[in-house]
Order: sequence, then structure tokens, then C-alpha cells
Amino acid sequence: MKRICATTTCLAVLTASTAFAQDNPLPEGFETQPLVKSSVSRDNEPIAYPAGKPEMISVIGTLAKGGRTALHEHPVPVYVYVMEGEVEVRTEGKEPHRYKAGEAFIETQNRRHQAFNVADAPSKILAVFIGEQGTPTTVAAK
Repeated sequence: MKRICATTTCLAVLTASTAFAQDNPLPEGFETQPLVKSSVSRDNEPIAYPAGKPEMISVIGTLAKGGRTALHEHPVPVYVYVMEGEVEVRTEGKEPHRYKAGEAFIETQNRRHQAFNVADAPSKILAVFIGEQGTPTTVAAK
């Protein structure tokens, strides 16, 4: 009896493993559109991961018509996707960059910058911070 159960269990595991191995990671009916794949920020500076316990935070930010963020910097990597409108990001010592709805970028780390809404309506962004527990994701400029 034990041998039959063991054989049945092995067959079940093998069948399940085969089913998972044959599954396409992008099944029919699911398409992807690559946005960003990079090891550097939008200012061509290397991405540096923090040490310690990892923590990911995502926020949706809305900039009012004519609005802007405070002058700030990020000690952690930040992925930004423009959901609506158009923003201009100005980094100290660099040329401004404009991003429209549907575009994404990796934010510059440890360098002061600001985002300005340059659209005729509110602009909305998704920001994903790859941080460390207990460490701020954004620091106001001094």
C-alpha cells in the first residue's frame, strides 16, 4: 500500500512539474510593452541599491496645471511612469527632460531635481521607490 501511494505521489508531482514547466510565462491573451530596461538613470548615472532590509513603495502623484514638486533628491532608485499629461524634470547641472503620458524613466539619485507640469491639465505619475526599511525615499533639498 505504501509503495502504491509513493508511486502515485511521484506521478502527481511529475505531472504537476511538467505542467508548470510547459506553461508560457506570457500566456495567450497577455501582451507586454517594455518601457524601461536600464542600469543607469535618465542622466546616465549608475543605479545604486540601498543596503539593509528592502522595501518597495509605489505612489501616484498628481501635479496640478502649472504645478511643480519641491526641489528634492532620492537616495534610492526610483522608477517613474507618466500616466497622464506631460512633465519636465530639471536636474541641477543637467539639461531638462520632458516626458509625456506613456513614457517612463529611472530617476536620478542623490542629485537635486524638480518636476514641472507642462501640460494644459493635471499630470499624473506613478513613482516606484526601491528602498530600504526605515530610510526615506525622498529628501528635501537643503
